[in-house]
Amino acid sequence: MSASIAVRPDGVGVITLDNAPVNSLSQDLVSSFKTEFPKLVNDSKVKAIVVTGKGPLFCGGAEITEFGIAVAQGAEAFKDRSPVASLTEMIDMIDASPKTTVAALNGQALGGGAEVGLACHYRVAAPKASVAFPEVSLGILPGGQGTQRLPRVAPLPMAMQMILQGKSLSANEAMKNGIIDAVAKEDVINESAAFALAKPPAPISKRPVPHANRFMAAAGALDQGLLMASNQAPGMIAPEAIINCLRAACSKMSFREGLEVEAKEFTRLVFSVQSAALRHLFFAERMCSKVPGVNAKPMPLKKIGILGAGLMGGGIAMCFVQKGIPVILKDAKQEWLDAGIKKISDLWGGQVKRKRLTPEKYEQYMKLLTPTLNYDDFKDVDMVIEAVPEIMDLKKQVFLDMEKSMRPDAMICTNTSGLNIDDIASVLKDPTRVMGCHFFSPANVMQLLENVRTSHSSELCLSTGMAMGKLIGKKAVMVGNCDGFVGNRMVAPYGAEAKMLFEEGASIDQIEAAATGFGMAMGPMSLGDLVGQELFWKQRKAAGDMKKQTKTYYGPYELGDWLCEQNRFGLKTPDKNIKADGRGIFIHRGRTKEVDPEVVVKMEEIRKAKGVTARSISDEEIIERLFFSLINEGFKILEEGFVARSSDIDIVYIFGYGFPPAKGGPMFYAENYVGFKKILERLKVYDAKAKERYTKNPHYLPVDYFEPSKLLEACAAKEGTKVFPGQTLIDVVLAEQRKKGSGVGPFSKL
Repeated sequence: MSASIAVRPDGVGVITLDNAPVNSLSQDLVSSFKTEFPKLVNDSKVKAIVVTGKGPLFCGGAEITEFGIAVAQGAEAFKDRSPVASLTEMIDMIDASPKTTVAALNGQALGGGAEVGLACHYRVAAPKASVAFPEVSLGILPGGQGTQRLPRVAPLPMAMQMILQGKSLSANEAMKNGIIDAVAKEDVINESAAFALAKPPAPISKRPVPHANRFMAAAGALDQGLLMASNQAPGMIAPEAIINCLRAACSKMSFREGLEVEAKEFTRLVFSVQSAALRHLFFAERMCSKVPGVNAKPMPLKKIGILGAGLMGGGIAMCFVQKGIPVILKDAKQEWLDAGIKKISDLWGGQVKRKRLTPEKYEQYMKLLTPTLNYDDFKDVDMVIEAVPEIMDLKKQVFLDMEKSMRPDAMICTNTSGLNIDDIASVLKDPTRVMGCHFFSPANVMQLLENVRTSHSSELCLSTGMAMGKLIGKKAVMVGNCDGFVGNRMVAPYGAEAKMLFEEGASIDQIEAAATGFGMAMGPMSLGDLVGQELFWKQRKAAGDMKKQTKTYYGPYELGDWLCEQNRFGLKTPDKNIKADGRGIFIHRGRTKEVDPEVVVKMEEIRKAKGVTARSISDEEIIERLFFSLINEGFKILEEGFVARSSDIDIVYIFGYGFPPAKGGPMFYAENYVGFKKILERLKVYDAKAKERYTKNPHYLPVDYFEPSKLLEACAAKEGTKVFPGQTLIDVVLAEQRKKGSGVGPFSKL
């Protein structure tokens, strides 16, 4: 964590940022730089200075962990100075150098790294270097003078794209936009040194903002940019703060006055709960790959088998092929196999038409995909992922069939979304080679992968499954083998309460608006039409019990059953009689939808049959019943030991269920937005009402998802307890509970 200096024979001093793995601007590195840089300035033998990074990166930006440390000190500690004041002092030092300074961008220059580059008088980039300001993804803005420096060299529209959207520019793109001055043809250090010797000092701080940028700002470009950013990320506060800084840069304010605006806005954002949420997710993404008790080296995956060529199996196959891995795609009938291959071909063909894929790449992909009807073609694969329909007997049979043809060391994974994987694996001679791989549909698009550890899964099997997720670019989270795993178990009470709220008197539009207003990608009724209203109807019919409830589905069932009896499953069931592309709760036509009037009439009939009088329901009650029931189930999953940590649940919901990133995931939201005591109090209220409903009205089935989790109760009792930066109170309390060994899941003892 230091900056090292050297003087070349040509008199150019080189200062190198060295803080593996990405040369992040930690306090130690910044302090070292501020000690070493003046030595070059004061050395009479040094004619000019080059700033570069060690290794393949120039600089990955700020040390994000230090933001949490700053927040722990409290806002009062930064009343008169920015949390990154030390960095801005370093940038001022470079800018004020009487000797020409050139940034030799040997690789990526991200965030604070790009700001260090802009502190130099000139910038020369290696051909593969890039420049970006990704701070907005952490709910903050470039706080090292980037909002004031970038508009002085780049066109305002590009500056807005880079800071508001985090757009990355290649070296050539950055040169076209005035951000760098040259792209090196050979050695970037040598060419930067020559550039520095040939140019006089030219600090960006002394340059005026171009007239064109000022004109565009005055003409409303900033307001338009804010509107677009707000539409893309509703509810985020960082875009407005960024626009305030860019407006200051393009106004009559001096450079220093603009920096004061930037420092004020940056500090406000760093201390916001939104930024805390996004920083939490940044670390949660990295943490979820570290599975307690799983340290074995994964086996290489050179060839993959997929069983089932339907929508899910085909999507999974595409994931591997697109990473250059050969896939054997098997189905039971030729027509099913042909339909699956055609679907894949059409999807890639569509990308060719839209020029997102070259014809050559299309041909390469298709050659990597081998269709078959024969299990023997799985003889040399390293892993098979089974994606046949959710029927236990069928899955057991295909496992037996696969076992006969596969190598004994090859993994067998099931894509079940809720069946007991231990039961499926029990038919095999060696169940240690089995784990669950719950992909989300469409698998070639959705980022989440729930990897499920069974009671017999070997450490090698689990490590390989996690490596597989990384290989195909998924956010892989390891979960335990409980009913519904994490995502579907938690979404069940959410969906049940949406149906219950409709029965009690809330309109479908009100429920949908409350959920999307909260920040969800879609409302619960739209989700039902997307997934298919028939999913659990079919499972209950197969079980011969239409009143059956599990952790993955609850009543009330009357409306959903009526829809299914009418063959109205949602988006997948068009109705030509009314020219609808899909029909379920909604009538879908193209990209528009409206509540089916017949659904409203049917609900009135259901209320009458059950003796229910519709009442007015507030949006606040809708939000509490939808999300507090979901959160409570998350606490129970943690308490039982079916997931390692609370942040893993947050990753599942951010990447699999459209939970708003600004709220950090359901568990972060519980701890930092609402508070455990309030959630506990409201759960008790709704639990009492639910019990009154199903004990007094025989038309209703009992539910337990409002019964408070013991872990939640323990967290509420300790609410307000200080934890270290990067910790959550949930995980601190959970660790105490797990020492007592009360859970039954695989993580309860780890």
